[in-house]
Amino acid sequence: MKPIFLLFLLLALPLHVRAGGGDDDNYTTQRLLVFNDRGEVLLQSNAMGWSTPGQRFDTRLSLRASLDSLAGKYGIRIENVALAGMLTYEYGFTTALSTRTHYMARIAGGEPKAPDGTRELRWFSRDEAIAAISADSQKSPPSFVQMTTRMLREPGTIWGGAFHVWQEGDAYRSRVVEPMYPLGATLWTPAGAVSGDPR
Repeated sequence: MKPIFLLFLLLALPLHVRAGGGDDDNYTTQRLLVFNDRGEVLLQSNAMGWSTPGQRFDTRLSLRASLDSLAGKYGIRIENVALAGMLTYEYGFTTALSTRTHYMARIAGGEPKAPDGTRELRWFSRDEAIAAISADSQKSPPSFVQMTTRMLREPGTIWGGAFHVWQEGDAYRSRVVEPMYPLGATLWTPAGAVSGDPR
């Protein structure tokens, strides 16, 4: 009788608990650098500051379907999706690691609209975008500014790298674990950018 009871308890547990997971599981995030025909990039403003549209990738969707869903939340359709960066975060407040994936895309249709929780949504030149995400009001970790700036300055390259992120009070801090390095060349570049792998 006891083995049957134990089996029942095991089956009743959620899958992530049975697998030894939980809040400290590794996870992936997705960010979109969406460009228009003028080479401008779409940024959103929220409580953390200006940033590229992003989400945690934890849905039962394919990679492309998930990115299409993310774009749809901002009222647009995308095409020419290409990997722009794959970086790692380790944290001082959890044992989880996160993989930060960044993708370039061109707007294919629709009209940008700010979803709930977004204060503003608009197009920036790449230089203006770098200035916006680097503003003193930015609350995201410095690592976010570093990696996004690198991808905007050198969008012809797929970037790798790793950062350690921790909190001091309400502020996020970060340091470089692996300096950003080129993984290869992107499939295309926005208008006004130079193509190529700098290695």
